[in-house]
Amino acid sequence: MTAKPGAPVHIERNLLIPLADGVTLAADLHRPAGEGSFPTLVSYYPYHKDGLIGSMLEYPREYFASHGYASLLVDLRGLGGSSGVAWETLDAREGEDGVQIIEWAAQQDWCDGNIGMWGFSYGGTSTLQTASRRPPNLKAIAPIETLSDVYLELATRFDCLPWFGNWGALMVSMNILPPAYQDPEGRWYEVWMERLENGFPHIFAAKDHPTYDDYWRSRVIPVEQVDVPTFLIGGWRDVNVHAMFRIYDAIQAPRKLVQGPWTHILPYHSPIEPWDYLHELKRWWDRWLKGEENGIDTEPAVTLFVQGSGAWRHEPEWPIKRTESRTLHLDDGGILSGRAPATESSARYAADPTVGSMAGLWDGTGLGIGLPMEQGPDDLRSLTFTTAPLKDDLEITGAPETVLHVELEKGDDLNLVAKLCDLDPDGRSSLITVGSIKGSAYDSAEHPQPVPTGVVHEYRVQLFTTSYLVPRGHRIRLSVSCSDFPRLWPTSTNPVIKLHCGGSNGSALQIPVVPAAPDPLPAPALKRPDPSISDAPLAVDFVPRYTIERDYIGDRETVRMGSAQVSGLPSGGRFSMDIDVSASVARARPDGARIEGSALLRLELPALGQVDVESKTLLYREIMHLEGQVKVNGKRIFEKQWLR
Repeated sequence: MTAKPGAPVHIERNLLIPLADGVTLAADLHRPAGEGSFPTLVSYYPYHKDGLIGSMLEYPREYFASHGYASLLVDLRGLGGSSGVAWETLDAREGEDGVQIIEWAAQQDWCDGNIGMWGFSYGGTSTLQTASRRPPNLKAIAPIETLSDVYLELATRFDCLPWFGNWGALMVSMNILPPAYQDPEGRWYEVWMERLENGFPHIFAAKDHPTYDDYWRSRVIPVEQVDVPTFLIGGWRDVNVHAMFRIYDAIQAPRKLVQGPWTHILPYHSPIEPWDYLHELKRWWDRWLKGEENGIDTEPAVTLFVQGSGAWRHEPEWPIKRTESRTLHLDDGGILSGRAPATESSARYAADPTVGSMAGLWDGTGLGIGLPMEQGPDDLRSLTFTTAPLKDDLEITGAPETVLHVELEKGDDLNLVAKLCDLDPDGRSSLITVGSIKGSAYDSAEHPQPVPTGVVHEYRVQLFTTSYLVPRGHRIRLSVSCSDFPRLWPTSTNPVIKLHCGGSNGSALQIPVVPAAPDPLPAPALKRPDPSISDAPLAVDFVPRYTIERDYIGDRETVRMGSAQVSGLPSGGRFSMDIDVSASVARARPDGARIEGSALLRLELPALGQVDVESKTLLYREIMHLEGQVKVNGKRIFEKQWLR
């Protein structure tokens, strides 16, 4: 049975999905009104279907239901309305629970047995975890801005503000927040008491497992086992940009990738190049769940936004076959050129732990803010190597790599950060892409080794995959530093390094250059969101915050981010959230770098009244102190502290 677009939608709240171990997962169902069975879409999150994620996804659920799909939004175990105790972050058993969700949905009379699964960020990861187990009724998936190996793709590259800070503060509160749907029988209260007694902060894993050990390997999703059509959506300025291409490369099933200029945000809400991704997902589901021959599977596999050009482009494959590798050599005097230096030289650099703040937030909680700014202040505090003005436009599409011969002269360890920028004729420096490695973990993420002083070592630093057109007359700049704050924790001491150029220790930049296609494909026609439609019908207010502060007396830099937002609850009532996180470091005291965070989540519920859940975090590299408390109508009923 097919519902007409705009048709009435039927909503069922708090369906309970029984799992084999006795846990029941709570889910909300949107489906076309009336009798019939429908292809079904499943999404699976830790962010409360009756709270944050439910409010965020109200419009997509209504949209799909009005176009003939049942849409099921499910709380992870131990969160929202689901019973049990949450698994630790990205535990593989979340995928096992996902398989049981698929099997249960396929047996319901409103489901025709054809199931798709999709999700943004954590919801994309739970989608991949489930799909890699190949449940028979799962026919297609759509992971958005997600990852498959949390250690290699996130923790080693962004181990500070995105990982520990805003997301960590949010999850402390999420873990002790009561279900907003409160059934008359009181199940909600039993579920809540169980998690208050047994819950724990999600971010401790990064402290307990600092190397790539069995804990992290057990969380690697075997995406090569995904055997259903997969639609990937990623953003060039997203925290997960590296992961999306790894996932695309690994999947052997029919696949499609759209990569836009977005931060960590659903493309519908992006302030730059907003895209009606729901329209395209509907075409995907229509093809693979309804069997409609609409041509989406015969269209070009890859759609890219080329930054710097302002243009979208189709490509038939990834990597792009016509890509040419070009080598630019680092030379004395800050020169970057295609000619290898005739003589050897070196440049000494004393690390500055405040470098990096101009590169943007790479926010992990979907605020949609934090694009890179003018890179000049960071360039001035780095070693820089710059080309002559380009004679022709140059498109860099792929993953650049630097080969740097570096000697540690002083210090215990080093972060080595390479940043590629576009320098316009007026001297404005715009970030193209960036990459980093840690010296002690260069040879082995499993078994870090001390970095010896006085020894020249070759480091290969892969920068994040990008697509960027550097116009004629602009210059390309490579900057090298030992900091990418606040994305990376500084080393405990400020290292002094010597970067070698020329001769047997020559350092170079390798860039993937993509010439114009001799027979280009037709330009994409991406649909923009309809401004007359509210894509956030439950939203009341949203105020993001983002500041960079320089204390010239203490020689300290502080990056602060957060948001205050208010929305209606899908099941009635009101939800508000205020998150504030700051990361700070003094130039002379990298060992004192710290993150301070707070999150206040408030539920205003018809039956229970006002519930305030507040968490605070204070994090240093070696210490984590977290606390959370719950108040009901002003009375404190729960308080707990955690220390690592």
